Amino acid sequence: MARVGYGLAPGRSAEWTFVVGQAFIAVVPVSTSAAIVAKLNGRVDDARIDIESLVSLLPLSGEDAVPSFVAIAMGEPTDADGIPVSAVVRGAVAVDVFSVGGSRRFTDRGIRPWLLADFRAVIGLVIGSPIAAVVEPDRLDSGQAFALGEVEADALFWSFAEPAYTDAEPAGREPAAASAPQPEPQAARALAPVEIPETDTILRPPSSPEDTVIIRRGDRRERLADDESAPMPATDAAPYGFRLPDGNELRLDVAHYLGRRPRSPRITDGPLPRLITVASMTSAVSGTHLEIRQEGDTVVVTDLHSTNGTFVLTPRGKRLRLGSGQSLAVVPGTTVDIGDGNIIEVLSASE
Repeated sequence: MARVGYGLAPGRSAEWTFVVGQAFIAVVPVSTSAAIVAKLNGRVDDARIDIESLVSLLPLSGEDAVPSFVAIAMGEPTDADGIPVSAVVRGAVAVDVFSVGGSRRFTDRGIRPWLLADFRAVIGLVIGSPIAAVVEPDRLDSGQAFALGEVEADALFWSFAEPAYTDAEPAGREPAAASAPQPEPQAARALAPVEIPETDTILRPPSSPEDTVIIRRGDRRERLADDESAPMPATDAAPYGFRLPDGNELRLDVAHYLGRRPRSPRITDGPLPRLITVASMTSAVSGTHLEIRQEGDTVVVTDLHSTNGTFVLTPRGKRLRLGSGQSLAVVPGTTVDIGDGNIIEVLSASE
């Protein structure tokens, strides 16, 4: 069903070891311990593997710690154009994710221990260093077809159709006659260089309430200093809004902190969040419990290390629990429960 190819830029040594299985792709530096690569190769024939099992094969500490990696677990095809994919990224590596609607670049954004995202309908992937993955794909002019197993290269291309190879003909195929006109391969269109603006992050409007992005965060202070303290990216999109339990509606012109006694972060370069106090007779709501913000043209809710957690109900009825420090991209119609009957409804830009 899928086709895989890899590229090695002329005059350069391979930077990554790619291990491709029936249901996963793992990417580690070429210096990674042979024992870890062997463990990944041992799962190549598995028809199914979840993202947790895949990441568990990549140690984060000790002698064999892997400082940078990509782990991609592929789900079963659905009615959508493409397949569901769960991806984890850590360190100096990038994944460019292609769907029918366009592309997005997925990096760890400095989040530790890693960043995890779910994509609903993927038709192509390009994996490599943040510079070479999409900005300079034409330099990968030793492209080769690849099946299952292990290979060392600069970048890897995955798609439903044939990848856009440059010099080499994929193994097992007869060269096409010179006089026969050949249609442009689908992957050549899908994996063409894409101009991606700085504000185009992985937190884009989901195409369905089930297409979500969850960020696993490390230390809250580091996150505030690196991300939430930064000015929100400029956007022409009208601000979304949300409805409080008392019926009041607010627009997301700035980030909002909700809680029993909310406080602003100590470190900030941009606009301070608007503080919203909610009643909590049993103290189920933490002092500073939840952040709601508009990032680009997406609404993101974040549990601010609350004591009792945050529960999200999607418009389709799927209930999710945000762990301490987790973020979730949501769509209008989503409700967020922070305890003591305090339910916040996310509104569209037009409401």
